[in-house]
Amino acid sequence: MRESGDSQNLAGGAELPLERIDDLLSRLLGRVEALHGELLPLDQFAVEDLLGRVLAAPLRAAVPHPPSDVSAMDGWAVRAVDLNSASSGEPVALRCAGDVAAGGAAPSVELSAGECRRIATGATIPRGADTVVPVERSYLEDPRSGAASLQRSPSALPEQVWFAASQTVGSHIRRQGEDMQVGDTLAEVGAVADAALLSVIYTSGVSELFLAPRPRVAILTSGDELTGAAGSSQVRDSNGPALAALALSEGASVVAVEQVGDDADATRAAVARLSAICDLLVTTGGVSVGAHDHVGAALESHFELLAWRAAIQPGKPLLLGARRADATGAQFAVGVPGNPVSAFVIGMEVLLPLIRALSGRPAYGVELEGVLEEAVKSPVGRRSFLRLTALRTPNGDLVRDEAGRIRVRLAGGQGSHQTAPLAACDALGVIAEEVGDVPAGRGIRLHPLSRATRRVATPNG
Repeated sequence: MRESGDSQNLAGGAELPLERIDDLLSRLLGRVEALHGELLPLDQFAVEDLLGRVLAAPLRAAVPHPPSDVSAMDGWAVRAVDLNSASSGEPVALRCAGDVAAGGAAPSVELSAGECRRIATGATIPRGADTVVPVERSYLEDPRSGAASLQRSPSALPEQVWFAASQTVGSHIRRQGEDMQVGDTLAEVGAVADAALLSVIYTSGVSELFLAPRPRVAILTSGDELTGAAGSSQVRDSNGPALAALALSEGASVVAVEQVGDDADATRAAVARLSAICDLLVTTGGVSVGAHDHVGAALESHFELLAWRAAIQPGKPLLLGARRADATGAQFAVGVPGNPVSAFVIGMEVLLPLIRALSGRPAYGVELEGVLEEAVKSPVGRRSFLRLTALRTPNGDLVRDEAGRIRVRLAGGQGSHQTAPLAACDALGVIAEEVGDVPAGRGIRLHPLSRATRRVATPNG
């Protein structure tokens, strides 16, 4: 790693050996300080505000669940002993002594011998009862006379209810705390609030959550070709929206997406302004060795430049910076090339790990195993990230080989400017630096996009 005194050589384009992306990430992630958690009252947040937030402390149950012994069925609360002799040939009638509704208080009078009470799913088991008989196993008249079993609980309380089978003590009762007891650890630090975890959070009875802040991401796209009215020499900015979407998908907060032309002073001012309001600054374009590439020099006033190029394809001109000791604001800067596919790949492989680490989560994402349907080329000495599409059955299921590997093929052209294949891309296929051309049928590591596991009906299987 070069010290800050050598960073001008990095930004200026000195010919340095290309570093492996694993080594770069290791050095970068080793400097991450997870953002400090904050204790927040649960009742002040809507679901959409909590979705994607990360636990900064373990989630522990504040109440037992269920809060008491409750019925698992709509039916009748009984004493099992009263039905010991019940059978289809000798049914037993019990006097209906009342009703127990879900959410209501249990009757203060204990259930006596020969009695039952109508009970709803989730209602507290009354004192004296030890069993619940589902409504479908009960009768309003003697079944020996041909009476049919009930299909739903009667709206009016009957005088008596008939039963034609004995019952096991405890049947259809959910015991207090069988799901969670006070103090049980329900989720660990780093867990992400999705629909499943939110269900647990709201069941747990906690009034406050200790959450990691959403990492604040600012995005600066550069280049005169992105400004002004559309013309033959100008292009639309896809990097800003794509990188913003990637950041949002990992629970970050995108605080700004701005554009700047190829002007050194304007670039420097934009970097200073955005660095003051974010935890992670992402720039696109202007990181190579052209006469109009000003981003590297602009970043040096705030960041120690750790790397300027990486042994990857696409995306070799990769600038990584960590906040200088005498600076404030953003912890890190990631400068990616202007080519849209390079920007997307680096967003997946560098931006997302940084966001996870800032949130206190494991930095690296899910890796799956695939198998290539066709031969592919890769330059020795650089790690390739291919845009691959998974084969699917006509109804959208992933197609796998006998070993369970996902069958994949190129999503289209692999040029760093070719964005159209991203529409069909399910995963980035990772080919190691030491590997050259890869034949069909060879296994490949996959870094899936979130869409990869969704059922998409495309007739390519």
